[in-house]
Amino acid sequence: MVKFPIFNWRWLMPKPRLNAKLLRRIFVAASIRRWNDQACPVEFVELDKQAHKMVIAYLLARYEEQEKGICIDWEKLIKYFCFEFFSRVVLTDIKPPVFHQLQKHHQNELARYVMGEMQEELKGYGFIEEMHDYLRSPQVGLEVEILRASHYYASKWEFDIIYHFNPHMYDVENIKKIIDEEVEEHYHLCGIQKIVMFKNVRELVTMFGQLRFQKRWSQTPRVPATSVLGHTLFVAISAYLLSLDIKACKQMRINHFLCGLFHDLPEILTRDIISPIKRSVMGLDEHIKKIEEDAVKNKILSIVPSNIAEDIVYFTQNEFSNRYKIECFTRVAQSGEELMENFNYDTYSPVYGEFLKICDQLSAFLEAKISISHGISSIELCQGAENLLEKCKLYVVNGIDVGAIFRDFD
Repeated sequence: MVKFPIFNWRWLMPKPRLNAKLLRRIFVAASIRRWNDQACPVEFVELDKQAHKMVIAYLLARYEEQEKGICIDWEKLIKYFCFEFFSRVVLTDIKPPVFHQLQKHHQNELARYVMGEMQEELKGYGFIEEMHDYLRSPQVGLEVEILRASHYYASKWEFDIIYHFNPHMYDVENIKKIIDEEVEEHYHLCGIQKIVMFKNVRELVTMFGQLRFQKRWSQTPRVPATSVLGHTLFVAISAYLLSLDIKACKQMRINHFLCGLFHDLPEILTRDIISPIKRSVMGLDEHIKKIEEDAVKNKILSIVPSNIAEDIVYFTQNEFSNRYKIECFTRVAQSGEELMENFNYDTYSPVYGEFLKICDQLSAFLEAKISISHGISSIELCQGAENLLEKCKLYVVNGIDVGAIFRDFD
């Protein structure tokens, strides 16, 4: 990764298509309450649900590949998820039963409205027409079935908590029956069968879901108070969209999305230990890494198929290193420039770790800036935003002025 003097270069280099308006749109999902007509023991928000949905979709897809030898089109799965996510954020005020009825009779009109709302934010991306086609007509295919099943199971996971909190509220039994039936329609998927039949697989889904209860910046009031799980989805989406700009190969784009989604997985087991503590105590960061690796090995890797275990190790250990694979062996590139020049090919399954770190920092920057813009501020938030801006505003990745996102948002 190269830093150039801002005054000499920022007007000459192309900026990424990812813009402040789209970033704000993604963060809106952290303020959208779910089940707000029910007595909820905890607050459920849309960003967390969507993140949980994608984690479940990943598990279902890997189980299909493992058990049936089917090849999943992973980029299609990721793009379709993003299309549904953007649509859901735009149409969030419509309650699910009403939304499903409208979809039956006015799907084309709803799609046109969503595209009208998102046109400015997504301009320049080559998938605009594909997104419109996906939203305006019924879709088929395994990737679509997996997303639908994960959507229903993530909703079921939430509603089971509500149901056990107060099973006597109006219409609760009926809602539970409908959601359970929607999940049952997808019993033909191996992953759903595993979740239903095996307690340890259900517990794995719950383990991921619990990251929605773990708040970031836990010692500092913020609005919205984003969770670790919601943060991982933001990193995943921004990493994928920015990967299109830096001309990452297809497998690198997929890896960046999945690495973003799973990079904080060890925090299920250790909770979030803030960076100042890690930096201030000699050797603490390395010791924490060892504890996290052991916990992941004992509590997660031991219960998942080999293809998922291999992914989790690759995505979570040294998550911000520049790495690639030769056959099954992981290698570390000397620099991001070397990785992009020599290993930016699908066969190497590369991960630009320094680039992912920028996306991680972008999420933290927006968490601070958006809270400040809402009038909820603190010394920690202001200093955090200033430090991240200073650190990231000059970043150039593969000829793209990624630092412009930080400068333009500021």
